[in-house]
Amino acid sequence: MNSNFYKILQQSKANQSIIAIYNDAGGDNFWAGYILDFNEEYFTMQHISKYGHKDGILMEPFSKINRIDVDDYCKCLNYLKEHYHELDEEKKIQLTATSEENWMTQILNELNDETDYVTRIQLNNDSRFSGFIRNVTEDDFELKCIGSEGTDEGSLYFQIDDISSIRVNDLEARRRHLLYNYRRSIDFFNE
Repeated sequence: MNSNFYKILQQSKANQSIIAIYNDAGGDNFWAGYILDFNEEYFTMQHISKYGHKDGILMEPFSKINRIDVDDYCKCLNYLKEHYHELDEEKKIQLTATSEENWMTQILNELNDETDYVTRIQLNNDSRFSGFIRNVTEDDFELKCIGSEGTDEGSLYFQIDDISSIRVNDLEARRRHLLYNYRRSIDFFNE
């Protein structure tokens, strides 16, 4: 075996570096993790969950490899693999429960300009967005959106009345926050 696939698998095995192995021509199904061993017939991979936790071992035929990615997602997953314990540590957050009619505005005001954690909102029981709450008014607010891989996706503005749910600092929010801070701490694309 003297191919790029072989070199990537060997590097993943040697360094426990995350790769994504796609097993379909459409490019939707993939496994992410690092290679434990391989030969011309099959490979074994330590699967890593999107939260950086070990998630079992895969044994698959080498012939199932359609494509291998070593991309932005893999770089983020490598970081999460090394810092998964930080995701498990949930900061204590105290929000005030009130019986006032405008309780949603009160909660948003408590979250306003808070960057120690990410807030996730659901609108009209449908769309979900994550980020930092800013510029709360009586009727609306700004959300500095944080993407699933910690990317700064700009600001969106929403009506407070459209909110159907608020989640603060849950596991997905902590994942986004950790990756957001990681991206800001380095020159992400040159590391």
